[in-house]
Amino acid sequence: MERQKLTQDLTLTLVLAVFFAVGITGHLFSSTRGIMLLLTPYTLFFAALLLLTVLYRKADKNLFWWIGLSYFSTFLIEVIGVKTGFIFGDYSYGKTLGIKIFETPLIIGLNWVFVILGASLSAKRIFSNRFAAAFFTAFLAVIFDFLLEPVAVNLDYWSWSGGIIPLQNYAAWFIISFIYSYMFFSLKLTVTTTLPENYFYIQIIFFLVLNSAL
Repeated sequence: MERQKLTQDLTLTLVLAVFFAVGITGHLFSSTRGIMLLLTPYTLFFAALLLLTVLYRKADKNLFWWIGLSYFSTFLIEVIGVKTGFIFGDYSYGKTLGIKIFETPLIIGLNWVFVILGASLSAKRIFSNRFAAAFFTAFLAVIFDFLLEPVAVNLDYWSWSGGIIPLQNYAAWFIISFIYSYMFFSLKLTVTTTLPENYFYIQIIFFLVLNSAL
């Protein structure tokens, strides 16, 4: 049974890896980059749906309370951030991430959920203390955003006023990721799949490659 679980995780990880490898290739050529940009929100939604389906079978059902709270509250934080510039700095979303409400893409909350979840599961392998694990999660999330930002601006995910990414953006990423990760560890939620963690690192590789190529 354990071997079957590992095989399934590996198979689904390969599926996600192939999707993002195709995405990398498509973004590298100007002739296909437009198609990749159109497909971006659908790819992210597909990945999120796949992860949610697996988590429904391989995680504590209370995890979905954490996911729901994290999604709606981080989406609200993003709305406030876009409207006021107070949280992350002065920025606005472009067209690439799809449907928006209050000038904020609906998919963005799912991005927060799976970045924090994947990083938290990775941190859990190293730290048993929840404060230390949440701190390391926040550190990983900031690294993720550091790799994401230049690509995001390049591909019109969002843009910053004056073209400068403010330091408060990274501070906000650290604080927000720490809070939700600490909540995750405090609830002592059980996840028996490596897929969210693997997805986190697949995205890191995706943005790392595009950072070097674009």
